[in-house]
Amino acid sequence: MMKKQIWHYFKNYAPGFALGVVCTASLAGGAVFRFTDDPKALFTFLMDFQEIKQNYFRPIEDKTLFAGASQGMFASVGDPYTMVLSGDAYESFMQSAMGEYGGIGVVMGQGENTRPVILKVFDHGSAHEAGLAAGDVLLSIDGKETDAMGLTGTASAVRGEKGTTVEIDVERNGEVMHFTVERSEISMPTVQSVMASDDIGYIHIFSFGKHTADDFRDQLASLKIAGAKKLIIDVRMNPGGMIHAVTDVANQILTKGTVVSYHTKNGESESYDIEGIETPLPMAVLIDKNSASASEILAGAVQDKQEGTIIGENSYGKGTVQAVFDTGEQKALKISIAEYRTPSGKTIDKVGIHPDVEVTQTGFPFDPSTDSVYQKAIEVLSAGC
Repeated sequence: MMKKQIWHYFKNYAPGFALGVVCTASLAGGAVFRFTDDPKALFTFLMDFQEIKQNYFRPIEDKTLFAGASQGMFASVGDPYTMVLSGDAYESFMQSAMGEYGGIGVVMGQGENTRPVILKVFDHGSAHEAGLAAGDVLLSIDGKETDAMGLTGTASAVRGEKGTTVEIDVERNGEVMHFTVERSEISMPTVQSVMASDDIGYIHIFSFGKHTADDFRDQLASLKIAGAKKLIIDVRMNPGGMIHAVTDVANQILTKGTVVSYHTKNGESESYDIEGIETPLPMAVLIDKNSASASEILAGAVQDKQEGTIIGENSYGKGTVQAVFDTGEQKALKISIAEYRTPSGKTIDKVGIHPDVEVTQTGFPFDPSTDSVYQKAIEVLSAGC
């Protein structure tokens, strides 16, 4: 009853509502509910709302003002990972989390200049059928320059409804080429593997999604059957993903113990522990400046437990945990609720994981013939480290 009354008063802008909100309200049973610890600030907000509602010279709906206030409230905390997800942003987030996309079947990364580059083209995808190739520099999507959109904007522009087409201009070996690619409903693999040498297996994890741990298990088993006695795990340009996915991967390659812990502002904490395996394979984990979140959890655990060698560049430094609260109607609230720490207790937010062997990226990433970080990993594992 109280909630209905409050909403009714709010809609009608009754002065009594503002006064009732800024004071404590007694509920049935004598419990006390407080809206805020700063009544004056809330009262000021309500007066601001009333002023713009009454005086703005064009018609504007309450829901528009409320949505804007909500966006501003989330932006005011100064955390790039705390946000309101709605519309296309909501759809993109949910697709990324599930590993399911309506797109063309490519992995993109940031090139040496401001334009994104195609890092991998998946077999049997529409991009592969159209003739796009790894190394193609993306110049424009549907006539819009990619340097203005950035990597995230370019990826969003490529996605779309199944059956529609997207116009893509790329640069390949100094030549500008145009492609018309039909979007398809595809499930992007998050793990791929290959034998790097007679006894070294290579696993590339693109992101940590719903199916990553199971896919990793299958790929690892295949590599062992093929003769892998050592392992390279590549999480470069991996933005992270689900915490249970990375802990399940760690459970397959590391010994028993803590993989990561997280800590809230109220002093609460929780650790993610694994049963692990008895004897890990000699291992190298490849990271770069775009390895974030779950990628850093894995690299940090390997490093702290001294069960592998971290090779590459300092990682991104995203050390916070987000919870997603789905409010319905294609909207969710993503809120940073804690910071995570490596097994030894290190905080990596805005610091990152520093590699054991630092290597500047030269050559084309993920191309074994030119990739300097990949080649260093082969060297380190071949030397018995």
